[in-house]
Amino acid sequence: MSRKSLSMSIAHVVRIVSVPPVMVAILILLLFTLRDDVFASTAEMLVSLTCLSILPVLAYPLSVLIPAIKKKGRDGQRSLAMYLSTVGYLAVFIYGFVGGVSNHQRLVYTGYFLSVVILLVANKAFHVRASGHACSVSGPLVYSAYFLGIWGIIIGAALWGLIFWASLVMKRHTVKEYFLGTLTCLVSFGVALIFFH
Repeated sequence: MSRKSLSMSIAHVVRIVSVPPVMVAILILLLFTLRDDVFASTAEMLVSLTCLSILPVLAYPLSVLIPAIKKKGRDGQRSLAMYLSTVGYLAVFIYGFVGGVSNHQRLVYTGYFLSVVILLVANKAFHVRASGHACSVSGPLVYSAYFLGIWGIIIGAALWGLIFWASLVMKRHTVKEYFLGTLTCLVSFGVALIFFH
């Protein structure tokens, strides 16, 4: 196997493993396991998991089962993923304010909801292509750094760099698109932090 083929194979694995629903599921499970001040119950954790991870991941099987989406290929799958993510993020955002949950949960929910709003406005209204993948994978890394401290920062930074490299190798995003996606996440987190710190 040539060096280029090896790089492409590794990048492909990294992209598959780092799909946003998997990343946010890991974040939720880490917070549930390692912190006792985020989720008050298993039920709260499952609501988060359902809205932020399970609902968005349905885009993958549904894109195969729905002929109109399947016909559009990867673009159709991306659009469906964005739609389902928006529904899930909106649902959990509303739940954050009516469910009597902790401010830590509201921080996560608000940050995720703001990120999808900013992405939709940037991509649809202003035709500025910010990477949804970069934004979605940066979220769990940023929140891990915030909630888990130095190890969250070190591991998060390393994973961000690896996923960034994989995206460039596979030519899924340009440097500008990836950084705009990451910036979207950071801005959303910053705004949410102002309200729920």
